[in-house]
Amino acid sequence: MKKVFMFVNVDWFFLSHRLPIAKAALKNNIDMTVYAEFTKSQYRKQDKGYSLLDSPIKRSSRSILHFFLEFLKAYKIIREGKPNIIHAVTIKPILVLGIIARITSTPFIGSVSGLGPAFIADSFLKKLRLKLILVTLKFICSRKETAIICQTDHDREVLIAHKLVLSEQILLINGSGVDIDKYNPSKKNISAQKYILMSSRILLDKGVQDFCIAAGKVQEKFGREIKFKLSGPIDNLSPTGISKNEINQLADKYGVEYLGNRPDMPELLASALIFVLPSYYPEGLPKVLLEAAASGVPIITTDHPGCRDAIINQKTGLLVPIKDPDSLASAMRELLMNNALLKNMGQNARSLAEISFKDSSVVSSHYSLYHQFK
Repeated sequence: MKKVFMFVNVDWFFLSHRLPIAKAALKNNIDMTVYAEFTKSQYRKQDKGYSLLDSPIKRSSRSILHFFLEFLKAYKIIREGKPNIIHAVTIKPILVLGIIARITSTPFIGSVSGLGPAFIADSFLKKLRLKLILVTLKFICSRKETAIICQTDHDREVLIAHKLVLSEQILLINGSGVDIDKYNPSKKNISAQKYILMSSRILLDKGVQDFCIAAGKVQEKFGREIKFKLSGPIDNLSPTGISKNEINQLADKYGVEYLGNRPDMPELLASALIFVLPSYYPEGLPKVLLEAAASGVPIITTDHPGCRDAIINQKTGLLVPIKDPDSLASAMRELLMNNALLKNMGQNARSLAEISFKDSSVVSSHYSLYHQFK
């Protein structure tokens, strides 16, 4: 049985974005071990055909010393475990495990879930960091037994333009997929109040502030007839994170209800009139947009890599410019004043999810790639 070690940045991201892949390991004749930084301690080491262990690679570490120590710990795991394939998800695990894979001559797969903040070079130090990342990625990818999974054409073209990887080494997969039975229009609460929903990590560059400002503008026309709800976790480790106190103040100022991190997303999404994600974060294919589409909800999102790949403009939703609350408010008003368009876009969104975003297809693509390596 082929042994695969998957390294994911953090446990909650693994559980929300990669769990279906791990669960399918045994039936695909793969011995899967997943390493992710634990933010909770109550995981079983073995669960439904895969192992989940705490990763030595931590999101919060920044110094060269911490990076070196994490590298040594990860190297020890690979040398002692001797996997047939290393699969790293998100940029830091890709860098650490990619170097180790090169040193140990282990076949390597890197999953780019959006290029992320590491590719934003708006200062001298960030430009230097990006240069080091590019050199490292080129070193990692300069061998045949390396494959890169991208979620969007944009990310694929960026990697090729920087001459980091050959086009034949890249596999394009439509995000993490969505469980279309779990996220389904049938979950709609028909007695729910009318509301527009945004859900994401509470980050400035996810467009949280833009959503709140636009909500205030829409309420100038509709009053309190339409509610605005925001859900998602606080992320204090992100450089663009918004504190709980700050988001509560922002939401109160513009008449938005902040719900916190919700476990009932299938019902919350299906019951919304419109789903909004005004992100300018360096996204992959945002999973929440796939979940909203599967729930049969019209989407308003930004004309931004990743976000624009999740909808068909004017058919399943509307695209607006980034950092433009006025355009966002205008798009929300346009849909709110046309019930027939709302209904039609919701039906089209569901059809798109059924055709293009099923998680079963994503899982199959991963295991086909695993089995290509000897």
